[in-house]
Amino acid sequence: MTAREPARRVTARDVAAAVGCSVSSVSLVVSGKAQGRVRVETQEAIEAAIARLGYRLNTTASALASGTSLGIGFLSPDPTNPFFSMVLDGLGDALADRYALSVLVPTGGSDYDRGTVRRALAGDFAGLLLASPSERLLDDFVPTCPTLLLDAGGPVNGLASVDVDLREALAELAAHLTGLGHERIAYLGFRRDKASVQGRRHQLDRALRQRGAVLHPTTVELTELTESAAQTAFTDTWPLWRGAGVTAVVCGDELFAYGVLRSCRVLGVGVPGDLSVVGFDNLPYSSLIDPPLTSVDLSARLLGQTAGRALLGLIGDGAVPGSSRVPARLVVRGSTGAPRRPTGQPAAR
Repeated sequence: MTAREPARRVTARDVAAAVGCSVSSVSLVVSGKAQGRVRVETQEAIEAAIARLGYRLNTTASALASGTSLGIGFLSPDPTNPFFSMVLDGLGDALADRYALSVLVPTGGSDYDRGTVRRALAGDFAGLLLASPSERLLDDFVPTCPTLLLDAGGPVNGLASVDVDLREALAELAAHLTGLGHERIAYLGFRRDKASVQGRRHQLDRALRQRGAVLHPTTVELTELTESAAQTAFTDTWPLWRGAGVTAVVCGDELFAYGVLRSCRVLGVGVPGDLSVVGFDNLPYSSLIDPPLTSVDLSARLLGQTAGRALLGLIGDGAVPGSSRVPARLVVRGSTGAPRRPTGQPAAR
């Protein structure tokens, strides 16, 4: 049995040969520029041949011939993080088949740097999306094509940004935890010079204080975004937090929350009886674990869709879009509940 030869791609020359016309006539019909240039009968014959032969425009070759770019470059801090996978899903939905999407990832480490950005700027893209850029990286960034920031904590240096509005969701989280009886809450977060990352803790602290609760002054900030790093950090810090009356921990990323839950199982800490656990992102797995995780849903797919549409507008008419925000929401599940024992102390002011 011989291997089957791969099917040859149908070309514009094949369509022209089938109709008995020039290749340029086929190109004019495909590009929508045939009116007044190609006879109506010939147009109809070309369209019928295209459908019969299964001809598809070679968009890459077309872009090279015209000197235009087809690609959108997406700079992702961590392509393995499921949150950015959901963002990309929404972005692809917004772009549809208008542009190819290229994901540029760090060449080393867990975040992209100026080297990654230089590669993007040299890529002749129609537009760029910088996801969760560090503040330092944007200090001297000079765009060479329409560029939009995503999850940057607001516009920077004249670049518009699409961000997540956490205010209402964090107010709901503060009301939820204090309503259950939690007065002392700990925070386990990510150490990055990013406004969006740091803003989560600051906004949560403000929302809790308005409800008469506080964040424990010992905040754990990790440099590695992994479950195992969070498990180790929580195991080491839990005796301090427990002794201070902490009955809930909020994790700045869902992966950290998974690590905390794993540590709780090892240590015999009951969730939610001894400790309530909250995450950020609302990843698909969070409703499947035991107990299901209460989470602040960052609307990742909507974030990607909104950014994609804004970038298309920026490419289309050159007008810088106003910065926009998509709403976060609180999703309450089984990992939060009333503390098994009261703190026995009034909340610190």
